[in-house]
Amino acid sequence: MNITLREGDFGTFCLIAGDGREILVQIDYDFPGLASTFGWSPCPCGDTDGTVDCDHRTADEMIADARDFLRAHVGDTADDPGYF
Repeated sequence: MNITLREGDFGTFCLIAGDGREILVQIDYDFPGLASTFGWSPCPCGDTDGTVDCDHRTADEMIADARDFLRAHVGDTADDPGYF
């Protein structure tokens, strides 16, 4: 099943399933995982999922980067890795 990324209110994001179901993503700690679903990488080193510091970047930097990535990819569609 495909999922589509939508921007929600107050800095949130929504995932829309092909059958119309929705999931609200509102905790910034969840943004790196969500962004990864749409092709984002937290750090080239591969030692982090974006929620913990690595030798190159802080978690705060990666979470902010993930948020920016998501905003730039609103409307994109990806395969559902298991949200629904």
